[in-house]
Amino acid sequence: MPDQSFASSAFTRTILNHARQSGLCQDQLLQRAGISLSWLDGQGQHIPAHLVEQLWRECEHAGVAATFGCELVNSMATTCLQGLNILLDSAATLRASLACFTGFLPRVTNYVVAELEEVDGQARLHLRAAHGQPHFYGLDAATLTLVRNIARRVGRAPGEMFVGVSLTPQQAAGDWLRSVGIEVQEGAHPCLQLPSASLDEPLLGANPFLHQSMLRHWQTEAAQHTRSDSLDMARHWLTAGDQPIERIAERLGYRQPSNFIRAFRKQFGITPKQFRLNL
Repeated sequence: MPDQSFASSAFTRTILNHARQSGLCQDQLLQRAGISLSWLDGQGQHIPAHLVEQLWRECEHAGVAATFGCELVNSMATTCLQGLNILLDSAATLRASLACFTGFLPRVTNYVVAELEEVDGQARLHLRAAHGQPHFYGLDAATLTLVRNIARRVGRAPGEMFVGVSLTPQQAAGDWLRSVGIEVQEGAHPCLQLPSASLDEPLLGANPFLHQSMLRHWQTEAAQHTRSDSLDMARHWLTAGDQPIERIAERLGYRQPSNFIRAFRKQFGITPKQFRLNL
C-alpha cells in the first residue's frame, strides 16, 4: 500500500490475541473495526492504519483496562516485529542496533516514525506519528517494548539505562516506568532518553555472522519494496499520459529501458507497451 499508512498483520494479530485473553470476542472486534479475517493470513500482509486504530478504540469501548497496551509487551517482543528483533539483538553495539530499528521500522509500520538524535551528551529515541496521533494503547506497547528490549540487549536494568522517558498525557505506561526507577515527563510524543555513551556499549547477543545475514535479508526486502512502489508509479504514468516508455524508464532511474521493461514484465506479467495497449 504505497500511499496508505499501515501496520503489519502480525501486529494486528497480537492485539486480537490479547483481546481474546481479556474476554473479548474476536469476530465482533474485527467486524466493528472493518478488518477481514483473511487479511491476517501470512507475515507480509499490511492492515490500513486507520482500521488498526479503530480496533484499539473497539477494545477500549469494550471496557478493557487502561493498561491494555502495556500488557502487550511480551507479545510485541516475540511476534510483532517479524524477525526484526533477531537483527537488532545480534548487532555489535546499541548504536548499530538502533540504526537498524529506525531504518527498517517502516517495513513493519509506516504510521509511527522512529528517530534517534544526540544532543548535549544525551541520546533521544523519538516515536512520532506520521499522520494524526496513534491510540495510547499502541504507544504504550511500543514504548515499554523498546525500554525493556534496549535494557535487555546490554544486560542492564531499565532504571540504570534510561535518564528518562516522555509520554503523551493519555499513556498509562508511567506507573511501570516509575516502578523501575525511570523518571517520567509529559511530551507531545513518546521519547526515550539515555546517555550518548551507552550507544557504544556492546550487546550481549552480538553475532557478526548472524547479523550480516539478517541485514542482507532486510536490505533486500527493503529494496524490493522500493522497486515495487516505483513500478506502481510506472503503471500510473502509463495510464495517465502518453509519455514514451523510454522517458518513464529514465524517470524511475533505469539506465536502460530494456531493464525497466524486464522488471515491469516480471512484476505484472506483461510489458509496459502491452499494458498501455490493453487500456
